[in-house]
Amino acid sequence: MSRALQVVGAVVLALALPAGLKAEGVPVTSDQVMMLYFTDSGRSFGYQVMMARINIDTVKADLERDAAILKRNEELFARSAISQLDLEISQLKDAWNRKQLIVAQKNLVYLSAEYEAMSRMAEHFAGGTVMVEDLYAVFRRGWEAGCDKGPDEVVAHQAWAAFAEKSLERARQLNARGGVPDSEVLEREAQLAMARSNFQNRQAGLDRCKAVLFPSLEQVMAAPR
Repeated sequence: MSRALQVVGAVVLALALPAGLKAEGVPVTSDQVMMLYFTDSGRSFGYQVMMARINIDTVKADLERDAAILKRNEELFARSAISQLDLEISQLKDAWNRKQLIVAQKNLVYLSAEYEAMSRMAEHFAGGTVMVEDLYAVFRRGWEAGCDKGPDEVVAHQAWAAFAEKSLERARQLNARGGVPDSEVLEREAQLAMARSNFQNRQAGLDRCKAVLFPSLEQVMAAPR
């Protein structure tokens, strides 16, 4: 057992017991602590996997709804029943939905890999046999999935910012004619500022994921046993 795991076990015990209270029963081992820790982490990722699946279904429903709205607006625009701006807003919303679906699907791949990795770690500390090649492959799949969705997140938030900009333009037009209150314009302005900030932050951090060290299988195999 490594010194690091022994320290983790000691810290967990120290935090778990109130001051002055002696533990009763069988002292926990570092392996037992790590088994419980990774089991708990796996449960957390399992919940996130469930929510990711729900999110995919939600995005698909939004996509289906807004695609129908876009089709109707294209027909209305062809008859000059709506403005070019109204059509563009529908097109941008549809584009945002499609990009967001890609991100949601890749996020599920990432979370599923993390869930599997935590499960394998718990199995190892419970005394099971886990092959280093298999465990590394699971971790690597999660790392790469996490980085792979980065460019799609940038594109998705760029689409959302474009949609927010057109929505603000439309709100200002309606506000000038008394169609919507000032609060609607202020809300749209806030949404645009948030969308632009999200896009810029994700774009700025796009290369950071790739800069993080991904140890090779050879490096992992060379680690002390």
